[in-house]
Amino acid sequence: MKKFPFLAFEGLDGAGKTTLAELFAKQQNFDYYGSIPPELISLRKQIAATNSPISTFHFYSLCNILRSYEYRLKLNDLGVVADRYVFSTFAYHSLLMKQDLSSYLHILQSEQNFLLPDVIVYVTASQSTINQRITQRSQKVPMQWYGDKVSLEYNLDESYKRIFSLVNIPIVQIDTTNSNPEQAYSNLCCELYKIKDTIPILKTISFNID
Repeated sequence: MKKFPFLAFEGLDGAGKTTLAELFAKQQNFDYYGSIPPELISLRKQIAATNSPISTFHFYSLCNILRSYEYRLKLNDLGVVADRYVFSTFAYHSLLMKQDLSSYLHILQSEQNFLLPDVIVYVTASQSTINQRITQRSQKVPMQWYGDKVSLEYNLDESYKRIFSLVNIPIVQIDTTNSNPEQAYSNLCCELYKIKDTIPILKTISFNID
């Protein structure tokens, strides 16, 4: 039986999702997980090189399934922070593939062993802020056609909200436009504190609310 919270951090590239997820995991002594299991990392470049949305969709769907089994085991010992999960896969690829992927998400939900999070932390920022952050980052790391460029060229916020509407999971939205990581972390703790009575497992979190 699950004993610790599972939080999935979702959001556009450049919103500050990874920074906040890593900080939260560190402060709360949760295990932090990226979207790709170590055994599949070597395949990422090959999959990306295909320039095929259906290939990346199947790749990240497999990553989500493998991570789900890992999370289910880990939650007996520690809380889990997932930096992207199934919601990102469907939000991005429904745009890239120009296809309604709702039925695929319903299939995953019907699988009893597929673990959904207790809370989705949806990290956002203004489009101009995201554009600026991605531009700065691209000077060091090339843009991904299935990641950064989608954040710049598509209405991902609408796509995310459409995917979120398909699941019955509390969503905490954190806007990082005018916040540094510490402020965003504090805001997140405040928002989680507000819903802790409706999600008892969250009471294991140290909120540090004055």
